[in-house]
Amino acid sequence: MIRRIVLIFSLVLLMLLTCAGCLTVPWDSDTITVDEQSFSTTGSGIPSRVVPYPVPTLVPTYAPGSTADVETDQKIIRTGSVNLEVVNVTAALDPLKQIATSHGGYVGSMSVNTQYGNRLYAYLTMRVPVSEFDATVTEIKTLGTLKSESLSADDVTEEYVDLQAQRTALANQRAQYNRIMERAENVSEILEVQVQIERVQIELDRIDGRLRYLDNRVDYGTITVALEEPEPVGGGEEFSLVSVINESIQGFLTVTAGLIIILISIIPLIILAILVYMIYWWWRRKKGEKKTTAGEKRKEGSPPGQ
Repeated sequence: MIRRIVLIFSLVLLMLLTCAGCLTVPWDSDTITVDEQSFSTTGSGIPSRVVPYPVPTLVPTYAPGSTADVETDQKIIRTGSVNLEVVNVTAALDPLKQIATSHGGYVGSMSVNTQYGNRLYAYLTMRVPVSEFDATVTEIKTLGTLKSESLSADDVTEEYVDLQAQRTALANQRAQYNRIMERAENVSEILEVQVQIERVQIELDRIDGRLRYLDNRVDYGTITVALEEPEPVGGGEEFSLVSVINESIQGFLTVTAGLIIILISIIPLIILAILVYMIYWWWRRKKGEKKTTAGEKRKEGSPPGQ
């Protein structure tokens, strides 16, 4: 009896070990383990070597603003604004352009307009290498009388480092998707991985564009120059008979328009007053007729000789 129990127990143990061996999945040492979800639905026929899908989004293991993994120089954006009073705005534009060119920069935008009293004013924006920024501002101030000046330096080092770290993480993620693509065997798997690769590539392009923009702003400072002519003696325009006549006509038309508006506004009141007067006049007339009739009746009814 004991032998039968031992024999049955041995057979059961052997069957359990056999089943466990069958369930063991062969796994190569070079396979990237990224998730426990299946690459596709059951029955897709993917070999055990194919990396399960989808690969989770990689979160950069860095603290924002740290330079542990990405080394970069300090990134400073220089901007400045200078307001000058010059005798002739038009004559001062060419020297400004020459200053920008001589310092290795260029003029980005320029506008010239007329203020009250036929005074010209202009706005000009130039970009110069950051190494020539201070020298350029000093030379610009020699063109006229300084009215106001403002300079600023914006530190974007933290944003720059964060973007570089994000780009590194996305590049690693794209490399993993490319390895998955090499092991995919059917069209549906290839298409699914291709969608993820395109998503990562779009994000990489966005970060690259932002980095290029920051590099340009850091390498070239921006200087905005405002030019204005001094106010003439007398504080305004010269006397002009035509201007006086035009202003007089304009004033007359304005007063006339005001009177018309007032007249139109009181017309309903005038009509109402006329109606009230007519009603009152009709009432007084009716009352007078009644008195006359009553007097005539009294006269007719009195005895003769009275």
